[in-house]
Order: sequence, then structure tokens, then C-alpha cells
Amino acid sequence: MAEGIFLELQRDALDDNISLEMLLQKVYLVAKKLKLDELEKWACQELDGYDDVNSIPDYRQITGETKAWNPLSGWIPILAKNPKSTDALSHMPLTIPISSIIECYKSNDVSIEFSLSSQLTDLLNKGTGYPTQYSFFVSKSELYRIISTVRKKILEWSITLEGNELLKEGKNFSEIEKTIATPVPTINYYENNFYDSATDVNFVQGKC
Repeated sequence: MAEGIFLELQRDALDDNISLEMLLQKVYLVAKKLKLDELEKWACQELDGYDDVNSIPDYRQITGETKAWNPLSGWIPILAKNPKSTDALSHMPLTIPISSIIECYKSNDVSIEFSLSSQLTDLLNKGTGYPTQYSFFVSKSELYRIISTVRKKILEWSITLEGNELLKEGKNFSEIEKTIATPVPTINYYENNFYDSATDVNFVQGKC
């Protein structure tokens, strides 16, 4: 019976007409019933969003550009003085639910804007000495990459679980979980990078 569920997940993962939210809900249900705790947690976090930035998997680390609002010129890029600061300003872990990512991707905007946290805004204001508003701009292709990766992971996990002899025999799942559902650790964008580097950034005139 378990094998039939996995085949169904595989078919759904390959069918773009099946919404990713519905697919993740099915993964959550299967993981819950089979007591696959890490897979259950992953599906839940994708559906509800990630509360802990340190638990965000690598594929949710997006590349873009941090810009500052200039009342006269509009959005202008920020130029950092060293490579560490430049890297911090061009990467951001995306914590929002997968449904919000899909909604942003389907919007008519060419570039997607994400507001920065008040904490990070304060740090940048302190570093630049020019209090203003900041946002992170990213190409829609970055969002598509996340959506595609999540669907692919569901397909890979369903294939792995279908062929796992331990699962067929109803044995302990702990070793299976270690190989299929452990998220890749990422840099803590909001704390580790910016606390060290937000004090040496300058504005550079540019277009959105």
C-alpha cells in the first residue's frame, strides 16, 4: 500500500497541473502516517514558512541586490567597500511560505521586491549615515528555481522511499530520514554577515 502512495506522489510531482501546495500537503500526510519526522517537518516549513533562519535549506538562499530609497532618484544600489559586505548585500534567505513565493512569481512584476527587517534597516542606516528605506530586489527566475527544486525534491524522496527495503519491512526510519530529509545549513544573513559588515557601505547611483 505504501508503494502505491509513493507512485501517486511521483505522478503528482511530474504533473504541473497539481499545485505545489496540495503536493506538499500530501507529503506532510504521508510523512506523518509513516512517522518520518524530518520529512514531516520539512513539508510543514515549506507550507507555513521558516521561523528559524538557520534551518533554511540552501536552495532558499536567493541572489539579488539590496537597494536604498532616494527621494530624488528612486531606488539606488548600495556599494560595499569589501567582498564580505558585497556578498552579504547580494544574498538573502527566503523564509516565506511556498504559497507566497508562488504568488510573487505569478505577479506581473519583472523584478520582485522584498522589504528588509527593521533590525537590518537600522543596521544599514547606521552604516550609511543616511536614514532611509531599504529593499532586496530579485529576479523571478530565483523564485522559479525554489519552486522547481521543491517539486524535484518531492519526486526524489518518493522514489527513494518507494525502493527502500527498510520501509517495506516496516523497520526503523531514523537512518532513512538522515539520507533524504536533512536540510543543508546556510549562512545566517540577518545576523552573522550584517552585524560584521553593515558599517561600511556606500550608495551608488543606479537604476532599478
